[in-house]
Amino acid sequence: MIPDWELLTERLSAWGWQPLPGSLRRIPGGGAIFIARKESQRALGWIGESVPFGTAPLHEPWSLQALRAALYPWNWENYQTLRGLLPLAPQRCDRPASFGAGDRLGMATAAQIAALRRYPIFPVLAQQSPRELARTGRDFRAVLLDAVWGILEAGYTGPFGADADHLQEEEQLRAAAAAGYSLYTFDLRRALARGPHPWEELPALARSVVTELAGRRIETPEGPWILQESALQEAACRYALALEDVVRWAGILRDQGIDADLEVSVDETEEETTPEAHAFIAGYLQRRGAALWSLAPRFPGIFEKAVDYEGDVARFARAVLLHAAVARAFGGHRLSLHSGSEKFRILSIFREAAGGCFHVKTSGTTWLQAVRVIARVRPELFAELYAIARAHLEESRRDYPIALRPEDLPAALPSDPEAALADRAVRQLFHISYGVLLRERGIAIRELLESHAAEHDAAIQENLERHLEILLK
Repeated sequence: MIPDWELLTERLSAWGWQPLPGSLRRIPGGGAIFIARKESQRALGWIGESVPFGTAPLHEPWSLQALRAALYPWNWENYQTLRGLLPLAPQRCDRPASFGAGDRLGMATAAQIAALRRYPIFPVLAQQSPRELARTGRDFRAVLLDAVWGILEAGYTGPFGADADHLQEEEQLRAAAAAGYSLYTFDLRRALARGPHPWEELPALARSVVTELAGRRIETPEGPWILQESALQEAACRYALALEDVVRWAGILRDQGIDADLEVSVDETEEETTPEAHAFIAGYLQRRGAALWSLAPRFPGIFEKAVDYEGDVARFARAVLLHAAVARAFGGHRLSLHSGSEKFRILSIFREAAGGCFHVKTSGTTWLQAVRVIARVRPELFAELYAIARAHLEESRRDYPIALRPEDLPAALPSDPEAALADRAVRQLFHISYGVLLRERGIAIRELLESHAAEHDAAIQENLERHLEILLK
């Protein structure tokens, strides 16, 4: 039995709560749930004969059309209970194309779903890296909890993924595993910083993989590519020991009974990923029992934050074609494009060259829509945030490969906010400064966005739809 929504709203309004109508869901076996908001507070509502939640309710339970109704805190314990009643756990990807939409504020998922649900693409709705978590003061549980809130708010009932992005330490992996993430992105940047190892000191398996792959013919749309032994040896010296971290981390997941998608990321290295490096990574991991779901190569060109792709588009397309051919030759894992935000010049090229089997990650572009709304609604706060970000440039750029310099930034912003954000340097500064801005003015930022939620949601949806239209057209 679904209760009268007006009666429910009337009772909750007396306590200052606003129930979200799209969130009402029947529970198989009886009962229903909904979510409600009071300013920045979030709550989970229950309607039924017996209450499954073990935490204390926020208010005294009441009778509603012969049923028992109660309101509970929206927290991890109650989400875990809810996960046992409804399909609200992250899942492995079940489609050839997938898209990651990061949300650094925990306020964007419903709007992201409004855009994503129109396209034949698997949505990864909880996506954050330890770098982002440290800057926003969140953890993997909080990110997933925010994403599921948005899923309920949007009334979305389809599958979704959760990506523990750019993992570099075992402790990070274990935290994401404890939260139930479905995609683990292993970033080899730190391991590769140790430098290449001498060929003679490599494990026998690494040398064996090189021998096995040397001379192998990879069929591409532009003709065959023959894997060169010298390039394979170079890749082995560069990657073999770093890949042992991936093997160990995959083993931790396997030992915990976690069946997950595994991505290896080398996109933030300085050197472009060669076909031989790709082949060695895939072949070595196959031999070690840790098959790839996705690889994020370092493609040719420049992938700076908050700006479009810079480089030779034709060369990029050839590289994607070649890497896609290597992926098909090693079981058909997909290619992953990181820093996909604002890369409008190459999104459709990437999709076509990858043969429709791909993953794209975005995050900063959603944060920039929040900045854009702030600029329109409260220019004085926007100017204050710019001054803070400008003063903390060196802190913000520490973890991001970006060419932005202090002298690139204007001393004062133009009065027109759109003109301000059209400035490449200003846009890049805001893109990387989310951590310091949330630390210094997080309450003001969230209050403004909550009071202008419709405008914020519209900006997110419009921006993400632009990415998806170009990607999938």
